[in-house]
Amino acid sequence: MSRHVFDAVLGNNPIRVTVGYDRSTSHFFLIIGWVDSKTDNVFAYASDLHLAYDQSDWRSIRRFLDKLGVTAPASVWTEVAYDATAKQGCRVIRHLSDGTMRKLLVG
Repeated sequence: MSRHVFDAVLGNNPIRVTVGYDRSTSHFFLIIGWVDSKTDNVFAYASDLHLAYDQSDWRSIRRFLDKLGVTAPASVWTEVAYDATAKQGCRVIRHLSDGTMRKLLVG
């Protein structure tokens, strides 16, 4: 399972978003975590969001986030699409707002 992580803001609240691809199911997923601005730790998750998007299409996750007003770095979508095309898994990449990426795990 690949995971692409980035920080954003929803309303006035800092969030940590994870978008990824699961090879075993050929589906995409989205997890939104609310971040405590003092500790930078996630204290609550909204992970049962699959009803809001089509799990077979990463573009529907992008549209869902756009509706929420959450903008992801362009590299997130490039990398998630690559994961699905190449059937990649075991990748965890942190995407920064300046367009850079930090590989946290590559299997």
